[in-house]
Amino acid sequence: MSGLEPPGSMPAASAEPAARLGHIDALRAIAALLVVYMHVSESFYRLSPQTESSRWLYDLAFAIDAGRIGVVAFFMISGFVIPFSARPERPAAGWDFAIKRLFRIYPAYWLSIFAGAFACYWLWDRPFGLREILVNLTLLQDLFGVPSAQGLYWTLIVELAFYAICLAFLLSGNIRNDRAIAFFATGLASVVLLSLIATRSGTALFGFNVIQWFVHLSVMATGTLFRAWYDDGLRDRTSRALLWALLAFYLVGFPLVSTLVAGLPWRYTVPYASGVLLFVLGTAVVRISHPLMAWLGQISYSIYLFHAVVFYPLLWLLLQLPVEAWWRTRHLGFYLALNAVLTVLVASLVYRCVERPAIEYGKRVARRVAARRARDAQAAGLVEKRAG
Repeated sequence: MSGLEPPGSMPAASAEPAARLGHIDALRAIAALLVVYMHVSESFYRLSPQTESSRWLYDLAFAIDAGRIGVVAFFMISGFVIPFSARPERPAAGWDFAIKRLFRIYPAYWLSIFAGAFACYWLWDRPFGLREILVNLTLLQDLFGVPSAQGLYWTLIVELAFYAICLAFLLSGNIRNDRAIAFFATGLASVVLLSLIATRSGTALFGFNVIQWFVHLSVMATGTLFRAWYDDGLRDRTSRALLWALLAFYLVGFPLVSTLVAGLPWRYTVPYASGVLLFVLGTAVVRISHPLMAWLGQISYSIYLFHAVVFYPLLWLLLQLPVEAWWRTRHLGFYLALNAVLTVLVASLVYRCVERPAIEYGKRVARRVAARRARDAQAAGLVEKRAG
């Protein structure tokens, strides 16, 4: 199928969460590799004068902000997938959703904390003690002013906030309410727009770091609306109109208003538009379904969590060599390829040994909780019936 048209192959309310969308996994892979490209190129291009001669690869990554594009695409994918993994018709639906999500995000994350502390701190003789590790285990370190074992964890905190929002929609019976989700996403985008306009007049409602939170959560909710359109055309006209308005805002309005009205550097917001565009193209126009890309997408969370764990120790090792050594004088593309291969190897191992078993265990725990809640409800019904 070509063009921007909803496939209409699977109603949203009945889509089985276990059924994977291969082209969405491929899009995850592209997003993860963009982040790897950004971080490795900015760290390795200064290894030697010979390597710096190929710094155009880094200049390209910096110019388009490849890492930000990948992160925004990730956020859109999360909105596209996560709310539709909730099963409101099941007993203890809230517990089912929360347990599965927590087992999805935390086990591999916990492992990455210790690996990240070594790769990003201890190896470089930088302090990162027991207190920092314990607070990082909660994924709430930003609330306590504690440094993260890896700088990329800020995106996981955004994901956790989106989980909480999805849970609130689920418990209120609105997880499949397209109009409620559309109003939520549009409300956040409206706050962003008003804040940017106010900045022009010298009355900043929020700092840009706060505005980013509104943007990220609104973008994720936009991904949810896009999934509703993707599945059945988003039949509610108000919701559909708001979806197109949101896409227009993040593709065109957000970068233009932030640059021309608020006077912010274009690099603050144009990568957001690029990330949204990548998501739309990869989801509805050019659907990549190659098995290798789909597999990389399945392990993309581990790629994201562990790529710095791979490249920082490798960088440290190379810096111990003389500047003219063979391993320090290669083309930047060599280091990008080497890190990509090593990261995929590590990520596949983490996925197989930690991530996938944790996901399966989370499903079993959720089933046991649901069964117990169903038994409790049945017993309570019997007691009430006898008392009546």
